[in-house]
Amino acid sequence: MEFGCDKLNVFREISNIGSGNASTSLSMMVDEIVNIGLPNGEMVKFSDITNSYTSAEELVVGAVLELSEDIDGFVMFIMKVDSAFNLLSKITKQEIKCDRNDYEGVCKELSSIGEICNILCGAYLTSISEMTNLSIIPSVPYFAVDMVGAIMNLPAAIYGQVSDSILCIETDFFTRDKQVEGKYYFIPKVDSCEKLLSALGFGI
Repeated sequence: MEFGCDKLNVFREISNIGSGNASTSLSMMVDEIVNIGLPNGEMVKFSDITNSYTSAEELVVGAVLELSEDIDGFVMFIMKVDSAFNLLSKITKQEIKCDRNDYEGVCKELSSIGEICNILCGAYLTSISEMTNLSIIPSVPYFAVDMVGAIMNLPAAIYGQVSDSILCIETDFFTRDKQVEGKYYFIPKVDSCEKLLSALGFGI
């Protein structure tokens, strides 16, 4: 299924509101302004998302939540390891030192980021649910410090059975000093795209 520019703009605005609410929550955690970029919504393949990073083997921190009830799909929160360490340092007000080549040490130090990711994804989904009056139930989050290609494998394995192309709304977030940067991804399934548009008064 393809969407015209006007409907893609609707999806972008939906994500803009969700990511704005999540970034407000993040701002409260770090006690500084967190900005968001203009959302980019396109029909893409999962490989296109992976290719937007330096390499499929690039180490990132990611949370993936599968959505159910009125909306089926996924929401993801991904940031590079250095940004994750900077985020944790800002929240704890302590400099966190860790050998980036010590994978087990990195995973141990960043384990608490999982709950932060869960809170931010929850804030993102709450905004969309309130905006559309649709019930959105997230799964227990899959959180990992892993290669970006590996993190994308979970939704790709499920979604790939349905379609080669997906609607992916991607939104950047960043602190003013750019020490913390990352991305929100909202990936609704096709029938859920129809529900979202219908809930806001738009038809396919």
